[in-house]
Amino acid sequence: MKYLSKVIDETLRIRTNTFALFREAKQDTELNGYLIPKGWKVLVWTSAVHMDPEIYSNPKEFNPSRWDDLRPKAGSFQPFGAGSRSCPGADLAKIEISIFLHYFLFNYKLEQLNPGGPVNYLPSPDPVDQFRAKIIKLH
Repeated sequence: MKYLSKVIDETLRIRTNTFALFREAKQDTELNGYLIPKGWKVLVWTSAVHMDPEIYSNPKEFNPSRWDDLRPKAGSFQPFGAGSRSCPGADLAKIEISIFLHYFLFNYKLEQLNPGGPVNYLPSPDPVDQFRAKIIKLH
């Protein structure tokens, strides 16, 4: 189950369900030399954070083992939002994903119809052919 948890985190990193977080600056803030005045609306693009090579080496590569020793800095892993407005069902969602994957992986095989097909990465990674696949029952 430890490795499955890493697979889930890696999947959520690559294909997060929230493409952006909207916030309001509570005070004047300087970020990378830019002034963000108090009251301005700020958009945090989670896909850009999750695909940043300075945070995640080879970000386009699906690599659950990256989570072996990785302890993300605050704000660098936000699949369910962040702060006081993060999804209250995040833990439940991860448990449900774990149960589904456990059942699915022991009973079915997923065969991609177009392996190596092209992927659009903006606004978030999405296979051009919508990842067409055949589901095959094993037993």
